[in-house]
Amino acid sequence: MFGIPLHMLVIHFPIALAVLAAIQDLRAHFGKRPELHRTGYTLSMWAALAAAAAMTTGLQMLGDRIHTTRATFHAGAGLTSGLILIVVAMVRYSAEARRSENASPGLESWLVLEVLAAVAVIVAAVTGHRLVLGL
Repeated sequence: MFGIPLHMLVIHFPIALAVLAAIQDLRAHFGKRPELHRTGYTLSMWAALAAAAAMTTGLQMLGDRIHTTRATFHAGAGLTSGLILIVVAMVRYSAEARRSENASPGLESWLVLEVLAAVAVIVAAVTGHRLVLGL
């Protein structure tokens, strides 16, 4: 689109959404503000959808590029973070459905995965940025 690879247009969404979702959920958990979990839930769902688009367009773009160690590491970090985000979305969806049945406060198991996904997204972003700049 406009001479820019589609991957470059899509990648910013999962980065921003995953990091914001993790921040909101950490604020909700440690700040004792459970109403923020709803925002984190919505952000994590959109992050998973955007990650699926970023993974798809990234794999399409990788087919045209020279395969280097940096490109392979970036692709691995991108696939790992995207798959973790999709798992987080599935687990959160299930937890949200169970929450309507019976509420059980405490440390949510998906929160650890969500923070791990945000870190993996940042690693993928940094390696991708270095790849584009040729560092």
